[in-house]
Amino acid sequence: MKELQVAVVPGVYHRYEPRSAETPVVFDVSRSGREYPAAFRSPLSFSELHDNVSMYMEDFYAPAPDYGATLLYACFPHTYIDANRSVRDIDPAVLEGEWPWPVEQSGVGKRGLGLIKTTSRYATPLQERPLTVEEVQERIVNYHEPYHRELSRVIAKKRSDFGIALQISCHCMSAIGMPTHADPGQERADFCIGDMHGKTSSPEYTDLVVGLFRDQGYSVTVNTPYDGGVLMSRNADPSDNVHSLMIEINKRLFMDIETFKLTPGAVPTRMAVEEVIRQVCRYVGRQATKTPGAAR
Repeated sequence: MKELQVAVVPGVYHRYEPRSAETPVVFDVSRSGREYPAAFRSPLSFSELHDNVSMYMEDFYAPAPDYGATLLYACFPHTYIDANRSVRDIDPAVLEGEWPWPVEQSGVGKRGLGLIKTTSRYATPLQERPLTVEEVQERIVNYHEPYHRELSRVIAKKRSDFGIALQISCHCMSAIGMPTHADPGQERADFCIGDMHGKTSSPEYTDLVVGLFRDQGYSVTVNTPYDGGVLMSRNADPSDNVHSLMIEINKRLFMDIETFKLTPGAVPTRMAVEEVIRQVCRYVGRQATKTPGAAR
């Protein structure tokens, strides 16, 4: 197996190249970053701020390059700017001044969880003060767009080289819906798989991932409580054999939400995720060999 190769744009992303025979699979971890820029300010305690992070996902998906996949990891926190939101998904109330571009708030954006968060998951104010238009534009230029460009480049290269590409967006979720979520107070399954209600992936790949988790004894929902985000919709085109899925792992499987420490459940959960990585890379790799023009 090759030595792990890492491309780094400091503070923005790490890209981990395949260590074995390359497959047309990309895993992206966009909301686990903890390199807080010097300009970041919030009235929240660090504990509450950090509780918004998709913790440990870069570790759970670290084996992906061993199975021929590319792994892209965003270093910056999504509470600074969220790579999984559109640049139009902004709350004008967070701004000092008039936003010069169209605003298209999503449902989650209207609950304070858009491009620039106005609240934590517990509905407590996250911003210390209104941000200037220039400050937000700087975050877009220096963090949001570089991550998107790199992810899109990697996916496009996979599609060009193999005739197919599968992106998997990697997250974790709270065990029970929080006040700002679409399902407040409701218990959640072990895993949630999203394909934006069939818009970003062929059912073949959605069913594959769902089945792989269920076969290991886990409960799985599809598109509930989450269906995906702009990292998927911006890149996916199933009609052109570019597919995007989301995996959300329930935090109760692997961590203590009070201390943020891993529990004994982290070991079997990590093994289950690695088995899915292995099987998905093998399956999609085989699909690529049957695609005209595939690099094989």
